[in-house]
Amino acid sequence: MKKAVGIIIVLVMLLSCQSKFPDYIEINEHVYMQLVSFEESDQSFKNNRYVAASIEIYDKETRLFKHYKEEIIEPSNNNWKFLFKHLAEGDSASFMVNQKFLKKENKQLELLDCAAEFIKINVKVYSFKTKADGVVDKEMFEHVLLKKYLEGNDFLKQQNGIYFKTLQEGKGEVVAKGKVITIHYKGSFINELVFDNTYNSSSFTFNYGTPGQVIGGLDIALRRMKMGEKAKIIIPSYLAFGEEGSSTLIVPPFSSVLYELEIVNVK
Repeated sequence: MKKAVGIIIVLVMLLSCQSKFPDYIEINEHVYMQLVSFEESDQSFKNNRYVAASIEIYDKETRLFKHYKEEIIEPSNNNWKFLFKHLAEGDSASFMVNQKFLKKENKQLELLDCAAEFIKINVKVYSFKTKADGVVDKEMFEHVLLKKYLEGNDFLKQQNGIYFKTLQEGKGEVVAKGKVITIHYKGSFINELVFDNTYNSSSFTFNYGTPGQVIGGLDIALRRMKMGEKAKIIIPSYLAFGEEGSSTLIVPPFSSVLYELEIVNVK
């Protein structure tokens, strides 16, 4: 077995010398792979298997997307087959993937905000399953993902339920009801996939305090912010789009959301 592993390593090294990316082997013109670690497992990916895996997408050093292993990937909705088919259970790998090819393979990443031609995807396969492990409680699962995200991020929890982090201090008084304010915001999921971004279109101006202008969590955040202030906030679903999700169907039910929020003007 050790001899076979040695042969594989030598082969990978020889192929990587000819690759577009150093230390990566060319799968095809769109995908390059570097095997980081592997297990001696005969459990490989098949279309009828569920997958527990972590996935991270990077544009250079900036992380654009994170998939947690607790969120089991279903075969019927598996847009990562082009990566999993090269891995066995327990394997870790780094891929360089053409962005246009990725969007074609995975329609859920249409909103990927990245200018690079090739982006880096790190994958760790924990296990393959022949069936899902029971029915997932969506509300409980939201709490699991939120807890995992908070473990690696420094946020202050407010008594009113949102998590708040100041990115840039503001000036003057906090926003008061009746004021006309202009804001910019970028909304994303816990996996950091962006679903709404006013910076790509135009700012949003409204009369602060008027019901229905923004979701509850944004209203709570704004009342403590000042002119010119920038903040990052996390809003649990009960203060965001609730158990029904957004009316546009972009935000699923029981989804915590992240916003980068800026007060551009106050009148």
